[in-house]
Amino acid sequence: MSEFSEDAHAFLTIAQTEFQTVIRTKRFLFFGTIFVLLALIGAYYGNTDLTHSISPTSGAPNPTTQPINYIISVAFSYSQIILTILALALSYDALTRERSERTLVQLLVRPIKRSTILFGKFAACLAAAGGLFVATTLILSIGLSLITRKVPSSSDIDYLLLSIGVMLLYLMSYIAIGLLISSLTRTSLDSLLGAVFVWILLLIFTYAGIALGLNAINLGATANIPYRSEERFSRNPETDL
Repeated sequence: MSEFSEDAHAFLTIAQTEFQTVIRTKRFLFFGTIFVLLALIGAYYGNTDLTHSISPTSGAPNPTTQPINYIISVAFSYSQIILTILALALSYDALTRERSERTLVQLLVRPIKRSTILFGKFAACLAAAGGLFVATTLILSIGLSLITRKVPSSSDIDYLLLSIGVMLLYLMSYIAIGLLISSLTRTSLDSLLGAVFVWILLLIFTYAGIALGLNAINLGATANIPYRSEERFSRNPETDL
């Protein structure tokens, strides 16, 4: 076998073993269940919003012309935070757990590259968290299409695929951060503390960026309103009387 074939076989073996281990953990079952419940709650409230007259917001799907995508976006907003927690929960101790159980030494003594181990664990965490996210999104989309009796158009499908791609990139960044924390720490407790600290920090930066963006949008909208102070002060008081 060539070196590439050996690396590919080792990668697939590590990814398969890690995936089977991850999906059996209590943290995956716990956070995965909460994610599905929040997505269903968001879809319910999004469907409820369609019965009211809602003006489309900037960057969001139009609830009148794109009802399914609007409901999916509301479901994303409800479940996005728990999805990031799930990504970090699966990856923050991927290496420290192996180190504490003495199984990492057995991997390192074999002719397997460290990068192969990292990419295998990365692929396993992404397959677990990303697979749950994609499956939930597709089931919601199909269910909403049946409930609303509306066939998604090509633009709806493009928007849905783009949203899934963006969220998968979002998940990949959190999984990579979790693996980085796991590679820099010695124990699972240190990894947990580091993951919590980084998650809070990223959450603050995310919502601060959203707040600044909304503030800029509001300032841009008010700047387009004509200011008629010159016309008001240029009036002749005698004619006004």
